[in-house]
Amino acid sequence: MPSLRRFTALAALLACTAIPAGAAGAAPHVTIVSDSVLTAVTWGNAAAQAALEQNLDVQVDAGVCRRLNAQSCEFNGGYVSTALDVINGWRTSLGPVVVIVDGYNDLPASFASDVELTLDTLRNDGVQHVLWVNLHEVRPEYAQKNAVLAAAARHHPELRVLDWNAYSSPHPEWYQTDSIHLLPAGGVAIAAFIHQAIVDALAPPAAPAQPARSQAKHPALVVKGKRTLVGRVGRTFGVKLTAAGGVGRLRWLTTGRALRQAKLHLLARGVLRGRPSRPGVHWLNLEVVDSRGATAHVTIRFTVRPRHR
Repeated sequence: MPSLRRFTALAALLACTAIPAGAAGAAPHVTIVSDSVLTAVTWGNAAAQAALEQNLDVQVDAGVCRRLNAQSCEFNGGYVSTALDVINGWRTSLGPVVVIVDGYNDLPASFASDVELTLDTLRNDGVQHVLWVNLHEVRPEYAQKNAVLAAAARHHPELRVLDWNAYSSPHPEWYQTDSIHLLPAGGVAIAAFIHQAIVDALAPPAAPAQPARSQAKHPALVVKGKRTLVGRVGRTFGVKLTAAGGVGRLRWLTTGRALRQAKLHLLARGVLRGRPSRPGVHWLNLEVVDSRGATAHVTIRFTVRPRHR
């Protein structure tokens, strides 16, 4: 069996990974909601916690026997809150990246609809990236649930399924005898695996290699369109942001939490949409990044008017 020291060394390597800082240089805020799988990280595994939290502000809740929406299964005479209960309770403090580690305990008949409900809730709360760790396929039911997650990713651009099944299957030594729950070394492995996925989600797109002989100048990246937008309480709002210049594919990001307060969601392709729930004025700090990593910033004044009586 590989020693825990080997995985501790892996965790230490993550210290060198560059992660974009949040506002005023703060560590990026990330929310993680898990069933008992991540108790291998949160229950006294210092090496795993260090691997997961390196350069991040991590908010995590790992509950034994947790389900997404239906009442969680009984453990020690009680029932932990569902994943959606946790998400709704943290609505005002969710990070732009949310990691979900859940599915083993969920009822197969309702899993697909509960996945959709979870993703819709996170989108409405302004979450930009959802990283969902799939299941170790030691039962046919878990393979079917992984297929549900893969299907959801095809129509939810904010969702990325993390293939823990493929990553961990060559390492039975990471698992307890049920092949689901993890030993300490497995806790470090999944922590490092999730951390790298978070780093990837937060990083700007890599600049493509340019031929040495190319001296062509690229047009500057600039944001076009209005700087003031108006919505109305209870009415669906949607607009396509535009930019000009730059190189390659453009990706839109938010640099603050105002979108969540305004009940808006920004897709990477520049679609800003949502359904405001209360009147007010919100200052939306947005940015667009091209394939070289060049960035243009824009601040939009979004006014929400009261509902028509």
